[in-house]
Amino acid sequence: MTDGDPGADVLREVVEAAIEGLGLTADVIVEYGEEDGLVARIEGDDIDAVIGRDGEVLDALQLLAAQAVRRLAGGQRRGVLVDAGGYRSQRADLLARLAQKAADEAVEYGEEIELDPMSALDRRTVHMALQDRPGIDTRSEGEEPRRHIVVVPVMTD
Repeated sequence: MTDGDPGADVLREVVEAAIEGLGLTADVIVEYGEEDGLVARIEGDDIDAVIGRDGEVLDALQLLAAQAVRRLAGGQRRGVLVDAGGYRSQRADLLARLAQKAADEAVEYGEEIELDPMSALDRRTVHMALQDRPGIDTRSEGEEPRRHIVVVPVMTD
């Protein structure tokens, strides 16, 4: 339970205001995540507008909410995740499959595979999906908003 936590309260307020501004009806559940971070879960029907294309609206809402929580905490960093209808876990599964496919191609052809630009959270998901895969390395290249991952085959002796 997050009762009495000012960070949780401001997170709930920001997310609820965004939902109202989009003309949606949804519930917002705020709970603790990893390392005292906060997670706001948006649940309801027809919440696609809060997700947006490739999660762009959700990412923007998360950035805004994180800034509000940080300002309240005097600039101290605190993890903030905003999810809607389980989108984040579905996206993570999709990205893990994409990462494995790119790694397979990199090994098969012996060439670096460049993935499309993606958000920092998505890049982290891909890096994590391939971190323990033998014969593969990953790196991020480019500048925002065109920053992307390169999957690199590593020659082993």
